[in-house]
Amino acid sequence: MALSEMPWTLIATGTVAITALFISRTLAPVKDPQEPPFIPTSIPLIGHLIQLFRQGAGYLSAIDKNHHHGLYTLPILTGRLYIVNSPEWALAMHKAHKTLSFNTLVVQAMRAIFGFDEASMQVIEDNMNNERGDRSGILLEMHDMMFGAFVQQIDELNANFMQCWIPHINALAPAGKPEPISLWYWLRHHFSIASAASLYGPKSPLTLNPSLENDFWLFENSIGPLFSVPYPSVFLRKAYQARQRLFDAFTEYTELDRYKLPGTSRLIQTRAEMTLGQFGLTERMFAQGELSMMFAAVVNTVPVTFWLLSYILADRELHAEVRAEVDRCVDIAGGESGGTRRRCVLNVTKLKAQCPLFNSALRETLRITATMNINRLVLEDTLLTNHSTGETFLVKKGSGLAIAANVMHFEKSIWGDDADVFNARRFLPTTEKSKVDGEGSKTADVAATFRDAKGKLHSGAFRSFGGGNNVCPGRQFAQTEIQSVVALFVAGFEVDMPDGAPYKPPPSEGLRMIAGVSKPGMDVEVHVRRRTGHEDGEWVCEM
Repeated sequence: MALSEMPWTLIATGTVAITALFISRTLAPVKDPQEPPFIPTSIPLIGHLIQLFRQGAGYLSAIDKNHHHGLYTLPILTGRLYIVNSPEWALAMHKAHKTLSFNTLVVQAMRAIFGFDEASMQVIEDNMNNERGDRSGILLEMHDMMFGAFVQQIDELNANFMQCWIPHINALAPAGKPEPISLWYWLRHHFSIASAASLYGPKSPLTLNPSLENDFWLFENSIGPLFSVPYPSVFLRKAYQARQRLFDAFTEYTELDRYKLPGTSRLIQTRAEMTLGQFGLTERMFAQGELSMMFAAVVNTVPVTFWLLSYILADRELHAEVRAEVDRCVDIAGGESGGTRRRCVLNVTKLKAQCPLFNSALRETLRITATMNINRLVLEDTLLTNHSTGETFLVKKGSGLAIAANVMHFEKSIWGDDADVFNARRFLPTTEKSKVDGEGSKTADVAATFRDAKGKLHSGAFRSFGGGNNVCPGRQFAQTEIQSVVALFVAGFEVDMPDGAPYKPPPSEGLRMIAGVSKPGMDVEVHVRRRTGHEDGEWVCEM
């Protein structure tokens, strides 16, 4: 057959195949013998990228089922993405923290997501990876200040939040009348506003304009596209406009010196002093950067609160046991005569130290839902050594590296045969360990190493708060927020489905690569009423 007589589809197919082969051999990364195993793909260069877009972090779970490597390589375009799948390799990664950068990714986010101008970017990029060795520069100095503040000011921060949260819960289902609510939206809305007020004071932007709460979550839901979609003002118009309204509101807050008002946390005031005074950023840039603080405050804590409450409501036996624990942390006074409301005082210190099942349920909720994949950029060719197996692999400069927490958090060799389901008692050996060690009423760090039923420690396996040098500094504050909100629902209210059916948690929206805690894929309509005996209760929280 002459070439002119061959079907054009056959010619096109052959041309594409030859072109793809040429591109894959000339542009695709070539494996170094010391590198982790390469995972093959049927589509050269972009196969893994397509699947990550389609499946998100779920693609990493699919790869693990087929290959089950502790550390492997995804060749993407002309580069590499290394995936850490085991606690042992995660610990190896933490030990090499000097050449594996988190701050480089932070800088990219400040530019793409929070719209920093070039002058501000120069300030932010200065010594961002401690090139001078003195931990100077805005990123490192702010990091160190935040770690100190969440230790030295933790009681003040906790008290601020509880004071701001109490009016929201006391206004719910008043005088014993049932109130229909959309549970996810109600928690999201009121938690976000209370958290913003606890940090930014009585004139916080969300307090003055509650509609900004919806803008915030619309903006948050578009983080991934903002990294990759050009001309967001055109192609991501709603999210872009929501972001601009937030920028404008926080700019007004800054320009009117509202951060100096009584009731504003010292944490935010110090951030303002450092950013505006010490490093000389403009008020507009400080305001836009503070949205990153709002992200840290609510993006993960709000959905964890929803899921913890949902898991408790869905299990009547668990609900009864947790309620019994929480009730022991509540003192009730007044209301016997004279028509005054009873004062119900929740002691949050007892809540965190004397409720082992409740604390275990929180950690299990984090294991299931807070499977954040922790990312780094490789600054220099680096050898990682797994000290359990003795293996050593090379990760190459300029590559990405991610810890696949969504894989590790469901590994049966760590969590047991029931790793795929919620088990509120899974962390009891961890939460009760402090008492065994003679620490009295202290509770274990919420990010403490997981200890299984046989007493074996699994270092590096529990990733919800990160690890190494970048463990979340606000984890104790987040724990107080989550547990106080859920405890008040459990102790003070009954939550029923409208048709009287047992409460059923909604499905998750699914895992994204750039995401925090998974959010519900749909809301749940419920009826909330005051618990019998607490109809006239006025709730108060204290440490």
